[in-house]
Amino acid sequence: MTSKPAPMERLSTGSAAFDRILGGGLPVRSLTVVAGEPGAGKTLFSLQILFHLPGQGKQCLYFTTLSEPSVKLVHHMQQFSFFNVEAIGKQLVFVDLGSVIRGNDTEAALDAIVNRVEREEPAIVVIDSFKAMRDMIGDGPKIRTFVYDLAVHIAAWGAATLFVGEYVEEEIMHFPEFAIADGILRFSTNRQELTAVRVVEVLKLRGADCITGRHFFEIGAAGLTFFPRVRGPDTNGHAEMASFAERASTGIAGFDEMLGGGLPRSSSTVIQGGTGTGKTLLGLHFLIEGARLGESGIHFTLEETPDQVRGIAHAFGWDVRELEKRRLLFICHGSPVELSTDAFLNRARQMAEQVGAKRAVLDSLTSMSLGVPSERRFKELVYAMTKHFRALGVTFNLNMETAELLGSAQLSGHGVSFAADNVIQLKYIEVEGRLERGLSVLKARGIRHATDVRRMNFTQKGIEVGSPFMGLRGVLTGLPTPLDPTDK
Repeated sequence: MTSKPAPMERLSTGSAAFDRILGGGLPVRSLTVVAGEPGAGKTLFSLQILFHLPGQGKQCLYFTTLSEPSVKLVHHMQQFSFFNVEAIGKQLVFVDLGSVIRGNDTEAALDAIVNRVEREEPAIVVIDSFKAMRDMIGDGPKIRTFVYDLAVHIAAWGAATLFVGEYVEEEIMHFPEFAIADGILRFSTNRQELTAVRVVEVLKLRGADCITGRHFFEIGAAGLTFFPRVRGPDTNGHAEMASFAERASTGIAGFDEMLGGGLPRSSSTVIQGGTGTGKTLLGLHFLIEGARLGESGIHFTLEETPDQVRGIAHAFGWDVRELEKRRLLFICHGSPVELSTDAFLNRARQMAEQVGAKRAVLDSLTSMSLGVPSERRFKELVYAMTKHFRALGVTFNLNMETAELLGSAQLSGHGVSFAADNVIQLKYIEVEGRLERGLSVLKARGIRHATDVRRMNFTQKGIEVGSPFMGLRGVLTGLPTPLDPTDK
């Protein structure tokens, strides 16, 4: 009988999201190179960790070389909320190696580092910038010997060690510190047309079940905020299944009748139609009905502002502000121009968890697509959102605008219907020279549903779904023709 190996001890980075990316945090007794261009966030990342760990009872040691002096670093760090002046000189010690490095004496530099580490007994050691140190020492056998000797001492320290440096991709492939390192983190800034996004990638991390790929992060008053890349939820082998027996009423009697009682719980529904067909109003109906039943809901709007949403609801006699006060309805507004896919997904999921949402509406997928750099990324985001919200037990509606007014029965041009359990089509239909609205259920996974096109009208109390269009053929195209009396 073989016993399980003891779990690897780890240090928290101060970011729960980045700890998940690393598979639990930084492994102790490990050497990790933090590489990236100037301004990518490497030094801030390292200092955020160092200011976090003293609160966990850990000692930290930060060596500066020929980059920024410690006085300047401390001055810049004061603008961030994680800064703690009381830790400096006690649990967080800054040491300047500049004078030793200028002498180009590798033995003296190694002795200075080792002696200070043995004196402080830190949980983590940062050398910033190690690239500046190796530039002074020079390439060849001298730097290789120095890196190897330092790595031998690191293994005996029992501390996690970070080498921070302005490395380019070619240097990552050839410099000896990357071959010796247990981990490699690469920070960079990606340009997308007129905008730029910050990303980090775990290129290597021995003994860790890290999340590969590029992850977005932002720099704000709290420091670095990480957003693990878009992917499906971790189900631990037990996928969440929508309960088709339970229904969530839409608040529209005729619509519920078409669905056999309402939308299946924990399902996702794409509601598509042309401008003005009633997508936003249908979503509000759904959320307000949930609030009436005591179920909290979130309206994610990328088009109307919160006040515009409240105004639309007020026109039909719904007091949204009162529901907001009672924490039964939340309006979350964002700009599609500034949208970061991974950040949006993570914040939406976190909000749903925090408020215990049972219902959510995204208005709209069309606006969201403006902030996504590629069609593939857009589809990945939609797929991931539907799966994450299902895992949370949220019944999720996603609005999408179609360009056609009349004469087309085309599904959404973005090809995201595959990710939804249900697809609802809203259409303008020309009948005897006037425009009417129609609603049809194109898809409803696992349930019996009406297949005809029903009249949909706006009343003082909202949407009303009535009887089917009778005596007409081709209603779904929007340009129906009368049935021939001889047709059976």
